[in-house]
Amino acid sequence: MVLVTRVALALLFIAVIAGQIVVVLTAQSMVADYPEFSDLQAPLVSAAILFGICIQVVLVITGALVGYIRDSRIFGSSSLKLVDVMAATLAIATAIVVGTLFLIPGPPALGLLVIGGALVGVTLTLVLLTLRSLLRKSASMRTELDGVV
Repeated sequence: MVLVTRVALALLFIAVIAGQIVVVLTAQSMVADYPEFSDLQAPLVSAAILFGICIQVVLVITGALVGYIRDSRIFGSSSLKLVDVMAATLAIATAIVVGTLFLIPGPPALGLLVIGGALVGVTLTLVLLTLRSLLRKSASMRTELDGVV
């Protein structure tokens, strides 16, 4: 099961890279067609690439945590640090989405889509923080149990 999960994460990682390449190429062709938006190309492409990097970090950490589960190390302090990094990365990705809200030209529906994306990011971050607190509590209970046994 670990192998299947890691293969799926690797495929998602590759898909994010492909998405970043498509964003760059599409932005170049859009600027050629609509030169009035050329000043928005750099900040929006940068935001898309940074968002992709955040997603890649989350995928790599998820793969590491899957290995921790397999090796029965999920209750260690290193897994808690990885989950903290993952939560911070999701918060940064959400901030990037919110930042693009002020730059995107276009119909109001596009703005609503970005707001929806920001809400999803906030929700995922809060769920991850809740799960992190549960992991922290489980780790302390595991330590107590190991001391008793």
